[in-house]
Amino acid sequence: MKHNNLCILKSHKTLKEFLNKELLFSSNLIKKTITNKKFLQKSVAKREEITIPMELLNSNQVNPDYDGIEIEVIEETDDFIVLNKPEGVHGHPLDYSENGTVLNFVRSKFVLEDLGLSSIEKERGLLYRLDELTSGVLIYVKNPSLHEKLREDFSEVMKTKSYLAIVDGKLEIDSEVKNYLKGSGEKGSQVIVDDSGVRCISHIKSLKYNDESDTTVVQVALMTGFRHQIRVQLSHLGNPIHGDTLYGGKSSDRMYLHAFEYCLEGQCWRADKNLLFCNFLNLDSLSNML
Repeated sequence: MKHNNLCILKSHKTLKEFLNKELLFSSNLIKKTITNKKFLQKSVAKREEITIPMELLNSNQVNPDYDGIEIEVIEETDDFIVLNKPEGVHGHPLDYSENGTVLNFVRSKFVLEDLGLSSIEKERGLLYRLDELTSGVLIYVKNPSLHEKLREDFSEVMKTKSYLAIVDGKLEIDSEVKNYLKGSGEKGSQVIVDDSGVRCISHIKSLKYNDESDTTVVQVALMTGFRHQIRVQLSHLGNPIHGDTLYGGKSSDRMYLHAFEYCLEGQCWRADKNLLFCNFLNLDSLSNML
């Protein structure tokens, strides 16, 4: 862990008091970062120099030292950075020590005024979430005010949310699917179909069945947005996503769910390329499926 030196400008009874009152760090964050209790209880004098972990000092910042898979930039505009997120990459870090997420990549590649983390808003700038296991279009909003406005009016401004999935078995469908979904298990880690849940709607259309692999490619248009919505609805139909073992899918090299196209008013972006997805379907571009 890297450290940095600080010069104390005002005496305090304890180092913990200084960190609480002067730097406004929470007690939980301090305990998590500095495990030496005696060190936290030592008094600190004016002009004394102390050594503090970099992780604590930068706890509200996104680490610019990206150490992850290269991420394709689909387009950069005055307002947006549109990315093709690979599978296996988280959207945002939980603390400064993480440096393999989408936000770490954004901070490492672009000069942006406001790209930090807080205990309230952990996904600063990202317009929506994609599961770690899901690949595809992910939109970063440069301006915090625009980001807030778009998040508030998300269902109205987002005209298209189209996904491609490869499911186990043969599925013949071209219709709306409606279920009531709710979180279950520890911290809602798994989602179930339950009449007491939130009403969720998707339009699911079968595109192609592969007899050799016994899989079907489907296109899913999200009409609502709920955690794991597509995964649960396809599993409930009896055709879980290939590789989605959490919801009954056969084990594979990845979970085959891809955010293919997102459209705001007058602007559409497609993530045509994903190596494993294209290889599985023997295609150069995912647009060829449509």
